[in-house]
Amino acid sequence: MKLIIDFKFFIPAILSFVVAYMTVTSTIDNYISFAGEANAAGFFIMSTFLGLLLTVCSFEKIKS
Repeated sequence: MKLIIDFKFFIPAILSFVVAYMTVTSTIDNYISFAGEANAAGFFIMSTFLGLLLTVCSFEKIKS
C-alpha cells in the first residue's frame, strides 16, 4: 500500500493553516477588519476546519 499526496488539495490546506495562524496572531487584521472577537474566532475555526478537511483529502491510498 502506497500513500500519494495530491498537491491540488495539499497546497490549499497549507494556505488555510497559514490564514488560521495569521488570525490567531492578529496579523490578518491588517487585511480584514472583523466586527468583533466572535467573528475572528469563527473565521479561525472555519479556516482550521477547512485546512483539516483538505489535509485529509490530499492523501490517497493506492493498492499495488
